[in-house]
Amino acid sequence: MDTQEVFNNSYQRCLRDPQFFYTFYDIFWQKDDKFRQMFANTDMSKQIKMLKLSIVMLMLSTTSKESRELFNNYAERHGPGGLNVAPLDFDIWLDSLLETVAQTDPLYNDNIDTAWRHCFANGLAMMKAACDAKTAHRPLYEI
Repeated sequence: MDTQEVFNNSYQRCLRDPQFFYTFYDIFWQKDDKFRQMFANTDMSKQIKMLKLSIVMLMLSTTSKESRELFNNYAERHGPGGLNVAPLDFDIWLDSLLETVAQTDPLYNDNIDTAWRHCFANGLAMMKAACDAKTAHRPLYEI
């Protein structure tokens, strides 16, 4: 089984739990109160739709010119001129997501953890670059 397939199968198992995304936010918010404050006045049903889209965007970030263009805009929105997310916050985000996967996917193991990390590696590296004040405002990809 390839990495993408391992990720997809795990994600499908996680989605069987209707609380998956709420559990993620509970875990994420426990990491630092600043994360809870970021979402203080947020409609969480809309935010969960955005999180679902974020997962897809991270997976597709390098696949086509259109996805690169969308991803550039998405990443810039999180950078210094937008939400001002710190690059290290993405590590906390991913660790929180994987804690949620570990609680939700009954088949969770080291291979599944590695697959999730591998599938998100490029997209998260680009998000970090967009949120790094030293590299912000440069296109992540040539479109």
